[in-house]
Amino acid sequence: MTIRPNFPPGGLRLLGARVPASLADGLAAGAADPSSGLVTMEIGIGPDGRIGRPSQGAPAIDLAGRIVLPGFVDSHVHLDKAYTVRRTGFPKGEGSALLEAVTLSMADIPNRTRDDLPRRMERGVESAWRHGTVAMRTHLDTPDEPARSLSWQVFDELRARWAGRVALQGVALMAIDRADDAGFAERCRQIAGLKGIVGVFIPPRAATPARLDALFRHAADAGLDVDFHVDETLDAAADGLEMIADSIARTGFSGRVLAGHCCALASKSEADLDRILGKVAAAGIHVAALPHSNLFLQDRSAGRAPVRRGMTTVRQMLSRGIPVHFASDNVQDAFFPYGDFDMLEVLRSAVRMGHLDDVGAWIGGCYGSSVAATGFAAHGRIADGAAADLVLFDAQDWLDLLSLPHSDRIVIRAGAVLPGPASALRDLLSMEFA
Repeated sequence: MTIRPNFPPGGLRLLGARVPASLADGLAAGAADPSSGLVTMEIGIGPDGRIGRPSQGAPAIDLAGRIVLPGFVDSHVHLDKAYTVRRTGFPKGEGSALLEAVTLSMADIPNRTRDDLPRRMERGVESAWRHGTVAMRTHLDTPDEPARSLSWQVFDELRARWAGRVALQGVALMAIDRADDAGFAERCRQIAGLKGIVGVFIPPRAATPARLDALFRHAADAGLDVDFHVDETLDAAADGLEMIADSIARTGFSGRVLAGHCCALASKSEADLDRILGKVAAAGIHVAALPHSNLFLQDRSAGRAPVRRGMTTVRQMLSRGIPVHFASDNVQDAFFPYGDFDMLEVLRSAVRMGHLDDVGAWIGGCYGSSVAATGFAAHGRIADGAAADLVLFDAQDWLDLLSLPHSDRIVIRAGAVLPGPASALRDLLSMEFA
C-alpha cells in the first residue's frame, strides 16, 4: 500500500520548523542554536509527497518554532512476543529474571498460532506506525528451520502488507550453540532466501572462539548481517561482546554487526571497559541500548528494590565514537510488560536513565547508527528529495519534547497526515483545501 498525499495538489510549506541541524540535509536554514543543536527552517513538501520545492503559491503553515523530527527507525523489537504478558505473567526475580522471562516466553510458544501471531504482530506494527516509526527490525524466535517457521510465514505476509508504510526486517533468533550444528550453513541459506538477518542469543559463558568464527564464516558465505543479544547481565565476568570483536578481527567479517543489550559493561572495571570499548570501536560494531527491558530485568529480585542499573555504558561509548542508538525491544511481554512501540518514550527513558541531557549533541548520531546498523538507508533524515516522513511535536525545545508523552503529535507519511486525537497542533494543520 502506498500512501498518497492529502495536502493540496501543489504541496505545502511548513514555516518555522525547529529541526536538529544534524538531521537536516540540503535545506536552507539559519545558524543552529549552539546549546540545543536545533535550527529553525522551512520544510517544503512537494506535490509528490517528498521534501522539496512546492509549487509557486502553495499554502504555508507557520509551526512557530515547534520541533520536527524524521520518522523513527526502531532497530530491535520482538513482534512475535508482543502483547503476551497477560498469558505469561511477570518474572518474579527468583534467580535470573532474564532466564525466568525466557522460560515464561518459551512456555507460551504453543499459543503462537495461525490466528494469534498475525493479530498481535499487526497490532505492534500499527502502533509503531501511528507513533511515527517508519522502519523496524524484529527478532523472530527460530528454533526450527526458518523455511518451516510459522513466525516467518506470518512475518513475510506482514512485511508485504505494510510495504510503503513501515519497512520491516526479520532476524532469525537462535542460541549461539546452533553454530555447532552440521545444518547451520543450510539455516543461513534459508535466512538469506527470506531476506533476513542471522540473530544470535549468547547466554552466559556460551560463546567460544570456535563458535563465533564458524558463525561469521557461515554468515559471510550466505551474504548475511549478524544481530546479537549479548551480555544481558550485570555479571562483570561476561565476555561475549569482547569475544565478538575478537572474532571479527580474526575472520575479517565485513557485514553489519549489531550488538544489543551489552549490560555487563556497566559492571566492568575502568581498565576492562577501556580495553573492550577499544576493540568494539575497531571492529565497527553498532550497539543498540535497550533501556526498558534492561532496567526492568536487571537486578530484579523478589522482595527488594533494584540497586544497580541495567543500561549499558552509553556515555562512554559515545565518547569513543562507537555508533550507539536506542530501540524499543520488548513490549507487553515477559521481558517488559509495558510500552506500546513508541520511540519517543524510549528516547525519554534513555535520556533520564543514561543522564544524556545534551540531546542535541547525540541525536544525529543516534538516528545515523540505527540506519547504518540496519541498512534502512532511505530513512532517518529530513533531506531534499526524501519522502516527507515527519513527526511534528507541540514542543519548542528538548525539555518540552522530553517532559511529556506528546500523544497529540502529528505524523506525516509521504505527505499524508495520519489520523489522530484532536489537538491545537492538529487544528493548525486542519485547513480546508479546495
